Amino acid sequence: MQDLVDRDLARVSPVHLLPNGRIITEIDTEYFFVFGEGRPTYAGINYCPFCGRVLSRGLWNQEKKK
Repeated sequence: MQDLVDRDLARVSPVHLLPNGRIITEIDTEYFFVFGEGRPTYAGINYCPFCGRVLSRGLWNQEKKK
């Protein structure tokens, strides 16, 4: 995942601190895939694509309550 962040293909940031762009999902997370240049599009991530760890706060809170 860190390699994706280093290549600017993913971003780890609160929603309000993302640079100018468009968010296409309504997932409560700080992990986003980045698509496009100039004015990028961000897609929130629920799970890590490599290890399967929960990344979104909504799913993390649901698992914690169990």
